[in-house]
Amino acid sequence: MTIEHRRSERIIDFLPLEVHVVDRNNGQVVAGPFSGRIIDISAHGACLLMTQIMQDGFHVFHSTRDADHTALRLTIDQPPDIDLCAFTALPVWMDVFRQQEISAFKMGVEFTEDPEKKQMREIRMALRKNQEQRGNWWQRHCRILGK
Repeated sequence: MTIEHRRSERIIDFLPLEVHVVDRNNGQVVAGPFSGRIIDISAHGACLLMTQIMQDGFHVFHSTRDADHTALRLTIDQPPDIDLCAFTALPVWMDVFRQQEISAFKMGVEFTEDPEKKQMREIRMALRKNQEQRGNWWQRHCRILGK
């Protein structure tokens, strides 16, 4: 039996995003962009699917965790329902994602911003539109690839 420890409801999706590692003090880009997808998101965090985790010797998970002054900036630009928005997050966990010949990485992140901030509420509202259809697409393709 699995006990659920999440603080808030997760919305399953397959949103493209761009990930940059930034200096938390001045906002300067330290590494990136790394491309990825949000495969689920909540008010407090998200699970990212990443095909690339290294760039010029910088590991998006380990290097960011090892440097206290860095964080991830997740940028979503998915018209027409979602305007360009960016969230700051910290990496929490990472695991390998394998299905048949597909190999990638899943990374859990925790948002550093207030979950009730206007932009956070707006992205969750936009994602709920047609969410069942998009979420079912992702789950169906995971099952197909897993066979």
